[in-house]
Amino acid sequence: MSGSVRYRFPTASYPALRVMILMMLGISCGYLSNLTLFNSGLIFTIILLLWVITEFLLRKVKITLSSRLSTILYLLIIFSASFLWFKVADHNLHKTVDDAEFLKLYAWENVELEGTIKEKGYSASGKRVYVAEVSQSRLEEGLISLRNYRIRLYDDQFETRDLQTGSSFRAIVKLYEFPERRNPHDFDYGGWLHSQKIVAHGELSELIEKSTSQAIFSWINLRGYVQKNIDALFDPQIAPMAKALFLGYKEEISEVTRKNFSRSGLSHIMAVSGLHVGFIVAPIWFIIPFLWTRRWGKWAGLILLTVLLIGYSGLTGFSASVSRASLMAWLITYGKLFNKVRNSINLTAGAAIILLMINPYQLFDVGFQLSFGAVFTILLLMPEAQRIIPARYRYGKIGAFATIVIISVVVQAGLFPILTYYFGEFSIAGPIANAFVIPIMTITVPAGLVMSLLPISLSRVLAYAVMPVEWSLVWIEIVAQKIGGNEWSYFSISNESLLIFLFWILVILFLGSIRIPEVRWKLLIGVLIVFNLFLVEQIVQKSQPNPLRVTFLDVGQGDAIHIQTPSDKHILVDVGRWSPGYDSGSNTITPYLKQIGVEKIDAIILSHPHADHIGGIVSLLNEFDVSGIYQSSYEYESQLYSNYIKTADELGVPVKNIFAGELPEIDDNLRFYILGPMLKEAKPSSANNYSVVVKAVYGDRSVLLTGDAEKGQERELVNIYGDFLKSDLYKMGHHGSRTSSTENFLEKVNPELSVASLAFRNRFRHPNLESVTRLSNYSEKNYYTSLEGAVVIVTDGKNLQKIDWK
Repeated sequence: MSGSVRYRFPTASYPALRVMILMMLGISCGYLSNLTLFNSGLIFTIILLLWVITEFLLRKVKITLSSRLSTILYLLIIFSASFLWFKVADHNLHKTVDDAEFLKLYAWENVELEGTIKEKGYSASGKRVYVAEVSQSRLEEGLISLRNYRIRLYDDQFETRDLQTGSSFRAIVKLYEFPERRNPHDFDYGGWLHSQKIVAHGELSELIEKSTSQAIFSWINLRGYVQKNIDALFDPQIAPMAKALFLGYKEEISEVTRKNFSRSGLSHIMAVSGLHVGFIVAPIWFIIPFLWTRRWGKWAGLILLTVLLIGYSGLTGFSASVSRASLMAWLITYGKLFNKVRNSINLTAGAAIILLMINPYQLFDVGFQLSFGAVFTILLLMPEAQRIIPARYRYGKIGAFATIVIISVVVQAGLFPILTYYFGEFSIAGPIANAFVIPIMTITVPAGLVMSLLPISLSRVLAYAVMPVEWSLVWIEIVAQKIGGNEWSYFSISNESLLIFLFWILVILFLGSIRIPEVRWKLLIGVLIVFNLFLVEQIVQKSQPNPLRVTFLDVGQGDAIHIQTPSDKHILVDVGRWSPGYDSGSNTITPYLKQIGVEKIDAIILSHPHADHIGGIVSLLNEFDVSGIYQSSYEYESQLYSNYIKTADELGVPVKNIFAGELPEIDDNLRFYILGPMLKEAKPSSANNYSVVVKAVYGDRSVLLTGDAEKGQERELVNIYGDFLKSDLYKMGHHGSRTSSTENFLEKVNPELSVASLAFRNRFRHPNLESVTRLSNYSEKNYYTSLEGAVVIVTDGKNLQKIDWK
């Protein structure tokens, strides 16, 4: 008898992996589906009943059919249960948010709150930040709410009234409006607060009374104790780094330092996850052979392991990353201690299942995706990757060093789609930086953590012992700064296609199964199919006629309009506002442009030289390659204007005064008509009435942008252009002021859509009721950035529509 035995994937060896995949599919579908909780429960119940019927009734009649149906229904049970479980979690989250809806009525008002401090840290602006559990709210005279909720408090007077974690307080708090995304690139701060079950935020105005926690033990107090010890032991310049690397407490780390760590590929060492847990578990692994030979050794090792992992998780605030890593470490070490089947892939999948059962929302957390993505990538690729190291070096010091570099390369490459999808940046310097840092961390982290746990009274004794740890921390920061501070260490890339994720997963599986011919060729075929689908997707996208996209960014009381032309040219009309310590260019426009992959600005049109229209110009000139600037010739004396002209001159960016009748050629598919200002010797008294007025025409549709043109310039435009002013999209003049959008002017423009750019609360009381009323008589739909956030309008030359980007 001859013949070859075909390879079959050992599916039965990976039960947890199968369940994990089904759970992830169920949770994802629950996230995307609009089914109600009741209907989700009904579907799960029906599937469960069908399984019971198949398993216990049909089996008596047709065993083979029953077995197949039972297997299918079993898989559907896992899928539908995960679907339902997400809907339950989503319902509970929304209930928590809805129960605190009443707080919105008291935005910008002072209320008296009583509660307990749960966490504390610092904001980017240097304010102390607390997370508190509120037990009582005195909202107004005679109105008291006893509902419990979590609030985030900001305090700039913390030096005189510092609150400790675990302490109770009674204070006057000025509630803020709950944050929402104002622009497409903005971090969803409100969504993040809700994910932490925080339903309000505000300023700590007055601390009436406080009392320290009377609890014998709490993780919050222990965490605070260790942080105090670190402050006492380490130099003030180094203490923030020690807290970040030992405890994952990054609130005191500057944004520049965080960016350097990210771009150098070292951000994972501040995340406090698998690497740090590995340092904690390492001693247990060294003594496992000794424990095997003792009667109660295995149980003693398991108890010690459990105490260490729970203790470290508690010190880090039971962060999601440490909890994930601790659970995986416990399962793997348990298998090693008791000689159980140690299938690392199955154990990792088991950890994912447990965490998703606790909180299904974790599936959409970038930390969860990065953690498990890194672990699965290492488990699949490292056995093959280590073969690169010659056998004679593999188990020596050279092999250990090479392994660190290879792991860094493997993980960084494996996480490519996640990093580019969420952050738009990819570090190529990670292997180099990790090779300089990881060996030092293996000693620095455990030693520093042990010293931080010792009583403060021993700080003098530890003064010399802590010095090598300080030097190590300084070295780590220098490596991050030197490598991450260079442009060659990373590159920016925009990844919006979900096919990239599928392609990357198949590539990793293909490389991991390179020695199994029956599997690798099937996976290679899958890789090629998905790659071709990706190419088709790109071809289809590029073959479709690009629309004209006009984005009115929300920059508060100012104007900033981004025009993306059909030929992918990028034009800015005004660049937001400026105030001491703030400008719209660096805070809003630059992050927005970088998120959508813009490296070059083809033209900037500045309607007039007021600070709420040219506020971001200097930072934009320093950040982007700008082809040219068109501006009003109105002479204006301000430091901002002088700095802008000087910067443009130093960078060689041409600045051109532009007048009515000119036709700047920026995009062949788009016609730009400059309608104002008229070239004249006697200029108006106000720069507003000498604004650059632009009419852009694409196909049958047109856009009119008038800067801050007021009655005088509008009257002039009507007299000269008449019906040519007719436009489909109109940017409401001067932020909706009563001095703009006059009756005669609107009669000629007669827009389909209108947009006003302004702040919700502004000292000018814009928009004016009279101008809004006039506009409503002519414009079909009106939008305000003060209410909507950024307003995005697109047109293919025929249709015009507002895009919902939230």
